[in-house]
Amino acid sequence: MKIEKLNIENYRTIEKLEISLDSYYTAISGRNNSGKSNILRVLRFILGDNSMFSGDDIEINYKSDFPIWKKNETNESIKICATILLYKNFDSSLIKYVNTFGLGKKDEKEENITLELHFELKADISNPIIKLIINEVEIEEYKSKEIVQKIRNTKTLIFHNSTQTDMSWAFRRNVHGFIDDFTSQSSAGLQSKKQALTKELKKLIEQHRKDLSQLIGRLEDKYDVGLNFPGINLDRIPFEITLGEKDYDIPLEDWGSGTKNRTLILKSIFNAKRIVESEDTENKSTPVVIIEEPESFLHPSAQAEFGRILQDLSEEYKIQLICTTHSPYLLSHKSPKSNILINRKIERKKLREAYVEEVSDDNWKAPFETALGMIGPEFESLKDAFFSKDNTILFVEGKIDKEYFELLKDEKHGSNKLDFVGEIYSYDGFGFMTNNQLLKFIVDRFSRILITLDLDTSKKVEPNLKRVGLVKDKDYIIIGKDTSGKRNVEGLLTDIVINKVNAENTDLVQGLMSDDKEEVKSAKNSLKGKYLEEMKQNSLPNEEYYGEFYKVVKKINKQLKGSG
Repeated sequence: MKIEKLNIENYRTIEKLEISLDSYYTAISGRNNSGKSNILRVLRFILGDNSMFSGDDIEINYKSDFPIWKKNETNESIKICATILLYKNFDSSLIKYVNTFGLGKKDEKEENITLELHFELKADISNPIIKLIINEVEIEEYKSKEIVQKIRNTKTLIFHNSTQTDMSWAFRRNVHGFIDDFTSQSSAGLQSKKQALTKELKKLIEQHRKDLSQLIGRLEDKYDVGLNFPGINLDRIPFEITLGEKDYDIPLEDWGSGTKNRTLILKSIFNAKRIVESEDTENKSTPVVIIEEPESFLHPSAQAEFGRILQDLSEEYKIQLICTTHSPYLLSHKSPKSNILINRKIERKKLREAYVEEVSDDNWKAPFETALGMIGPEFESLKDAFFSKDNTILFVEGKIDKEYFELLKDEKHGSNKLDFVGEIYSYDGFGFMTNNQLLKFIVDRFSRILITLDLDTSKKVEPNLKRVGLVKDKDYIIIGKDTSGKRNVEGLLTDIVINKVNAENTDLVQGLMSDDKEEVKSAKNSLKGKYLEEMKQNSLPNEEYYGEFYKVVKKINKQLKGSG
């Protein structure tokens, strides 16, 4: 199941709102009281919140939920419409019911189905008017109500309110769940083997760990699954679950109280995955997972990793995950359109209706600016990095620098090649490194980063790099020679290339001595391009041409070898 579109009119802080949910992962962001939680409440109302610890009533009441500033306009109603896609491979039970009961097609071949669920609440009636459209065919009212009830009873929604610290008695017992949450056969198997309990527990825990590893599928190379039980209870066997990036310095279990909340979220996603893979077509329906502020109780590094995990799992499993967040780390780094920014209009110094602030390719940074509480040009050159699919990243100063390092990835360099399988990004100036808040976000956003820094800018930004905990020759490398014109990547070039290009372009060399700053800048940039082209066309993969580059590559390989 996937919600593709949501329309809301006259509900609480919302007068008229339309949201498209194009991806499997969607992050709804905005300032406090912008209306994020109201969107989740609508989704919970539509699908039916079967969460054991949802914590509040999500029924809609016209009198209390109609916008307060429109209280005299009783001729208007609360309207909600959700467009939902049911997949033949993942939602067979609902598709069969909709075909048989809704469309009267008992032997219909199962295909994807599009549902439009309409709800309308008026001032003079207590119950909502329900209308259902199936594949553009409007269904009778009584059938519409029955199908909506079927959707709600099928547990098509899993909801987590991460802001509630006491979501279940399992938290108070300091355990994360029970083995039979995954499969009921586990407890029965244990009870029949009490005499060898310890041995059987170890086998069982290891088997479940392997099962979870298999669920991760292609992501197994990226994440390690841990499954441990903190104590013995013959009635129900408790467990603690962790999911952490391989080779990451800080294990998830050491990240404090937020791990408990994260465990329940991960367990729900894993259980949803089991439903997807189930052969029980009679009960097969993939739930939508909704999370209120999954970053709660996690420090930035933990938020960053958890954000990557949630996005990877939702895309890999094809399970829709919708969250509200104030954290830049939980915003989607897959697609700008997956970040929905909610804002409020202000009229006469009072907050009025919520609206969706457009987040296009040109305005991709708006949700990040809101979450970070800052606006500035430093974002402009970072878009490709923000939406990188790699968790390890090599930052270089400019586009020309990037091309040099791409040349160094060629196998012809042998043992001197740049052994880095991820992407290389140019940050095009050092602006973001002068902004501590943005720099800290970039550092935490990726599991591993390494920055190359031109010598001529090092004095300006190196203090900031150290301030956020980066270490020279480990997290950043300074390149260039302390000679005029060579305090950058061109300082790594052999004199063979420099002299040849300069001799062929005497006009540009003379331009470097001009009194006109723009002319100097133009000549410098033109020569840089010609140096690069000469290296591409005529350089040999040896020490004579690349000797200084190889010294830098050696440092990079030491930190990032094989990463990506």
